[in-house]
Amino acid sequence: MRLQEALMLFHRLGIDVQSLEAREFFAAYCRLAKRYHPDVGYEASNELMANINAARAVVLATYYRGKARHEPARRERVDA
Repeated sequence: MRLQEALMLFHRLGIDVQSLEAREFFAAYCRLAKRYHPDVGYEASNELMANINAARAVVLATYYRGKARHEPARRERVDA
C-alpha cells in the first residue's frame, strides 16, 4: 500500500491524517479498531481491518522515516 492510498482510506473513514499529531493519530486508529474489529461483529471487517492496519503501518513508517532525517543533526547537537 502506498502512502496516498493509506491517506485516502483514512479520509474515507473520517480521519484527516495530515492534520493530526502522532498522539491524535494513535487515538483515531484505536477508535477505528474498536469500531471495525472482526470480534465486534462488523460484517466484512476482516478485509477492512487488514487494510486499516496496513494503512497505519504505511503512515507510521513515513512519519518515522521523516523524523529519522532530522534525528542525526539533533544527536550531533546533543553529543557536542
